[in-house]
Amino acid sequence: MMSVRHSLSVPAGLAVLAVWAWMTPSPAVADVRTLTATGEYRMGDNDTKTDAKRLALLDAKRLALEQVGTYLEGVTEVKNLSVTKDEIRSYTAGIVEVVEQATRTTLEGETTVVRVDVTVKVDTAVVMKQLGELRKNELAKEELVRAKAEADLLRKELDEKNKQLAALKGGEAETAVQQRQLVLARADANELLAKTWQVPAGAKDDIVTKAKTPTAEEQAKYRAILETALKLDPDNPWVHFKLGYLYHSEGNLDAAIREYRTTIHLKPDAARPHLALGRALVAQGKKQQGAEEMYAYLMLAEKKPANQQLIGRTERKIEQLNRKGIRPPRR
Repeated sequence: MMSVRHSLSVPAGLAVLAVWAWMTPSPAVADVRTLTATGEYRMGDNDTKTDAKRLALLDAKRLALEQVGTYLEGVTEVKNLSVTKDEIRSYTAGIVEVVEQATRTTLEGETTVVRVDVTVKVDTAVVMKQLGELRKNELAKEELVRAKAEADLLRKELDEKNKQLAALKGGEAETAVQQRQLVLARADANELLAKTWQVPAGAKDDIVTKAKTPTAEEQAKYRAILETALKLDPDNPWVHFKLGYLYHSEGNLDAAIREYRTTIHLKPDAARPHLALGRALVAQGKKQQGAEEMYAYLMLAEKKPANQQLIGRTERKIEQLNRKGIRPPRR
């Protein structure tokens, strides 16, 4: 594991130096901690300062979130929730806000070094509340775990792109630069997506229920985040999926169905989009089509304990539709 007090050299000149300090709180704010981290990128011949800053910022955020995870693992109240270390590491991107503070560019020998400082404040009471909400929301937990896995994959892909760029000369690098920019955009979109885990899972019904409904202000915030993510990564299936939920919760079934179908087109082996589409179709009065999509969900869903309640509710809904003469095909 990398020490946050030392720089780390990797191929293509990417290095990170994280310096963090826990500020001694006053009695009035005894449950708040402040963390600072610094990401560093050493530029090569094919790098622009804009891309260098994005790379440094991305890694600074990663380092900050890792330290937040380490801190939360030691908090007694969090331990009492029986949340695993892996879960905490997956949830941090969705429950804390990392703020960019400053960018510095220096020349070290013949190498231009770009450093970005970030800060994150961890309010234990707020984190506990959010973790409590997550415990009731299997879909949100699933989404955050998926976003963490995607972030790890994208970081590896960026490392490979950096290696390629370091070995290329002149015009040969242009295509590689463009490819890296696309990966950076996907990483930014994935980061934004993690912030929307509280987007409602469509209208409440007898299949899916939500403990909390976001306010109009929160809905507007989520919409803006998702629209920005969609511009960054138009083919991200999970951005379309969450937009579908947002439209569904607002009663815009046509738009919700469109987004769910787009998700299924982009990610045909995913189970949840079929259930969401089925619910929207039934709500629209297209019960035969809706039952077929619900059955597709049952065929694709993992039979793990976390899914059993939702699988059971879906089976009961299909049985209810069957009694009304709706017969989904056996696939």
